[in-house]
Amino acid sequence: MTTAVGSGVDRRALTDLVTSLVATGQPWCENSLDGPTRPPEETRIAHPVATILRRWGFDVELVGRQPTRLNVVASKRFGPGPTLMLNDHLDTYPSGPPSRWTVCSDDPYRAVELDGRIYARGTSDTRANLAALLTAAQRVVADPPATGTLLVVLTVDEERNGVEGSQYLVEQHGLRPDASITVEPTAWTESAARGIALATAQTGHALLDIAARGISSHIWRPDTGVNPAQFLADALADIGDRPVQNWPISIVGLNAGEAGMAQFTPLEATARIAAVNIGPEVSAGELLVAFQQRLAARAPESIDVAVTFAPGPTFVAGTVPLSPTDPLVEAIGAAYVEVTGEPVRHYTKPAFNDTIRFRHVGIPAVTFGPGDDGWAVYDESISVDTLVTATEVLENSVRRYFSAHPASARQGNEQ
Repeated sequence: MTTAVGSGVDRRALTDLVTSLVATGQPWCENSLDGPTRPPEETRIAHPVATILRRWGFDVELVGRQPTRLNVVASKRFGPGPTLMLNDHLDTYPSGPPSRWTVCSDDPYRAVELDGRIYARGTSDTRANLAALLTAAQRVVADPPATGTLLVVLTVDEERNGVEGSQYLVEQHGLRPDASITVEPTAWTESAARGIALATAQTGHALLDIAARGISSHIWRPDTGVNPAQFLADALADIGDRPVQNWPISIVGLNAGEAGMAQFTPLEATARIAAVNIGPEVSAGELLVAFQQRLAARAPESIDVAVTFAPGPTFVAGTVPLSPTDPLVEAIGAAYVEVTGEPVRHYTKPAFNDTIRFRHVGIPAVTFGPGDDGWAVYDESISVDTLVTATEVLENSVRRYFSAHPASARQGNEQ
């Protein structure tokens, strides 16, 4: 990928914006899939971002079910024509103990610029992507097109599948733009080459709880019991090697045994697993049955095993790919070539983001952003060069989409 040069994007202003956004509202915006350690308060960043957007001439609403979890819905009408949404989210996944960070070890939310990258929690996912979105929107407003309406929609709760954010907005707020770009991580690196891919589809996922109950025995006589912990360890290793219906798993929790009972094997054992790569055709019930049958078939008669969804919004199906000839896909592809001189890669993103909720209600939505599609546990970072390139491609894409699709596009969508 050739970095965008001479584009007019102010690198220093962009990196300063990233640094500011990374710190804003944290750590109260941390939001874990299995339940946050503190109630999330994304409104801590929603208010300052809303102020910025109002200053640029956007009409801004803050909407949500909870006053501490307000989504930003901002619109700027340039003229007749379609509505294009730029989307990102306001929560981050947890930073974990600072001692586990090599860079930013004093504070994972105090960004550090090093060797052409910015390090901190939320750089790759997704405060730096948000900075690219905001900068692109600002540049469009500064030199406005003649047609179209630009929406900037910044959601809460994306890290927990968007129930209070994107799902709330499409189901309760009636959000229905003509097209949407979610500015989330899609950047790739291969040896010395790098680029930003375009996700035209997403896979789904599920968080499952598995409970096994066996027969406890004294540790000196394991032959008199049936150990549910051993059963789960063997069964999950088997599923890891031979996934159920092509759904890879990650084991995210294991529990067995009781305090003060170390002379005995456990009566019960539990595991929590994430199943990924779930396609658009898969139902929640089908997935549960498949895992239940696989485990039950392996269990001896003395083991009772049950599979349930973990509490909360823990099943999401994937999406069908958008066509390469979709107007938004074509606009981004042409913009990418103009900025980088190279064709954009199309792929299916193996993770949840708000794009899925938009696609589920029929909005043509894609994912494109400068963050690394690799999800660093610690030492999260983003390339400044890639950040600049993404900003330029986003601005160019918005202009191309509006110029290619006049007022009739919006009218056709409303009929």
